[in-house]
Amino acid sequence: MLVFTRLGEIALPGPLGGRTGFLSDGIVVLPVEGGWVRVAPETEATPSIVSEIDAPEAPEWIPSADGKRRYRTTAEGLVEAQRRSRTRKNKWVKSWTIVAPNSIMAPPILLGPRLCYAGLDDRVTCVRAKNGHRIWAVDLGDRLSTGLTCWPACGTGPVDGDILLVVPDDGASLIALDAYDGRRVAAFELPATQRFASPALVVPGERIAIARKGYDAKEAALVLLKLAPPPPTPLPYNDGSPARTGPSGR
Repeated sequence: MLVFTRLGEIALPGPLGGRTGFLSDGIVVLPVEGGWVRVAPETEATPSIVSEIDAPEAPEWIPSADGKRRYRTTAEGLVEAQRRSRTRKNKWVKSWTIVAPNSIMAPPILLGPRLCYAGLDDRVTCVRAKNGHRIWAVDLGDRLSTGLTCWPACGTGPVDGDILLVVPDDGASLIALDAYDGRRVAAFELPATQRFASPALVVPGERIAIARKGYDAKEAALVLLKLAPPPPTPLPYNDGSPARTGPSGR
């Protein structure tokens, strides 16, 4: 089991823009009124605002590590896989297609032999990248349009230890799922007067940065979180009294 710990937050100039955000050389970039705000979580320096920035476009296709396959999701609710033609290297041919129950607004995540995606049907789904056969699916009870983030980083081998981070559209919580079987391993909930307003981003130090807004739209911040196993529970003494802690450990 894992737990989220709040490390702190950096005040942002609100109101925030749409539910987008990205990393640029370790700098968190978020849309705000009048442009973009750049935040350096490593130094927690005062955020700077720029009027224009070259925001990366979401890739249409997610390639496999060997370049022989590629995958995409669509707003029409399709999950598609293609493979390179065996006779023409520059030609792609259909491998498999899934028709999802609802729209999928964000690209999928490829975790070695598995493909994971989130949709407006409230579910995170994991399938075999080779043939599209479902491995697991979990219903989070709210629409999912911002997609998934892999923590600490997407691997190309076994998925043991990989965690998927997802923010339901109500913005009330950040949920961590075990990529192996879809189990919910942690959740971080905001007070009722606050809502998350961006996807989770993994920044240096395996920390998690995610923008939030307050009841007043001008009140905003970048929340910094840590995801780790809970601290061990001290064992009681034989007489049942709580264990004491100190420099000697006795």
